[in-house]
Amino acid sequence: MNVKKIAVILAMALCFSSLSAKSKEPYRASVQQELKADKYNRQLGYQIINGGETVAFVFNPDTWKIKKPKRVFVEGSFNGWSKKNSNWELAKLKDSLWVLECPADDIKIPGNSGFPEFKFMIIADVEYIETVCGKELTRYKTQTFEPKAVSHIAGFQMDGNNLILFPEDDPAEPAANAALLKKAKKLKEFNLENPEERAQLANFRRVPGTTQLFRGYHPYKASRLELDTEKPRLAAVSQLIKENGIQSIITLSGDETVDPSKETISVYIGDIRRKGNQFFTDTKYNTVYYQSSGRDFGNMIGDIVRFINTHPAPYYVHCRLGSDRTGVVCAVLAALCGASWNDIAADYQKTNETGIQEVRDHRLLQYSFEQMLGKPLSEVQDLQQEMKQFFIERRFFTKEDFDALNQNLKK
Repeated sequence: MNVKKIAVILAMALCFSSLSAKSKEPYRASVQQELKADKYNRQLGYQIINGGETVAFVFNPDTWKIKKPKRVFVEGSFNGWSKKNSNWELAKLKDSLWVLECPADDIKIPGNSGFPEFKFMIIADVEYIETVCGKELTRYKTQTFEPKAVSHIAGFQMDGNNLILFPEDDPAEPAANAALLKKAKKLKEFNLENPEERAQLANFRRVPGTTQLFRGYHPYKASRLELDTEKPRLAAVSQLIKENGIQSIITLSGDETVDPSKETISVYIGDIRRKGNQFFTDTKYNTVYYQSSGRDFGNMIGDIVRFINTHPAPYYVHCRLGSDRTGVVCAVLAALCGASWNDIAADYQKTNETGIQEVRDHRLLQYSFEQMLGKPLSEVQDLQQEMKQFFIERRFFTKEDFDALNQNLKK
């Protein structure tokens, strides 16, 4: 074979290799100046346009296998999952496309994935056959559909919801989170003789920036009885509370009645209750994430701070799963005690290791913090000082409360 032929073959091989490498690159969100439907935005349900300033929701009936849509709405983390809201209704441009354009800043409100999430709600006519006087007649009835995400593009869906990523977002991160949701851990996957794995099962750990504050799963209310880990998990939580000498408990999911057929309050925790050292409040998911700058959230934190300052250490904070309400409240207490954002965010995501098919991304916690502080975290110079300032200036607690909190949680 002559040199010229070898050179041609090598060039073709390099070209093929380059094309092959490009084809394996994960899809990232693109920007169009004006909306043009393509195979990607029809699957994803959205397209970024106008130089990144606008999000266009795109509904294609064929892609979503809806034959006769009459009205199409979008519901998501950015509108409180509002259903059939006329402000979020798509307009029919032609038979194959329905569109709604929104400012990107209005959409950048994350769900559990850490990214904006949404579903379409479709009101459609559904064909059925009815026999009248011996004849089969085609009839139509109106039904409402909320289909799960249809896209198989990695990183753009989680738990059945569509995710909105922007060009700067790496789809590998939500793809990794989505993978955690696919399989619940079985009891045999935990070595309960290993203290670290027992704590992981119980979602139990010390809060960053403190020595006297712990957080985790509910110690006696069952939430995942369909899993073989649930009863051992509750037992592990109760045992860890005893082993760590917990003296006071903060319950964020209210004072729920115990079902004696499947739930038991340990003698140790019962003694804490009898001494009046358990504080109950019933806060909500939306309150801790999306209304964190409001009075309900601020008053709750103030009540918790005052409880800590008037009851014995160590303390244990929990809700049902030790995920959302516990995650945000403990993150705030950690910040007030001087923990760094990086340590707080890393601790928050450890709940994903519990193996109960629940995943939260630190961007959701970040959104809560930024609502409180009124600025991006990248602009926060001293997290402890600015968090302290937020609560004191709004009179949720006093400087004396803050000083006592640091003394009680860090002694």
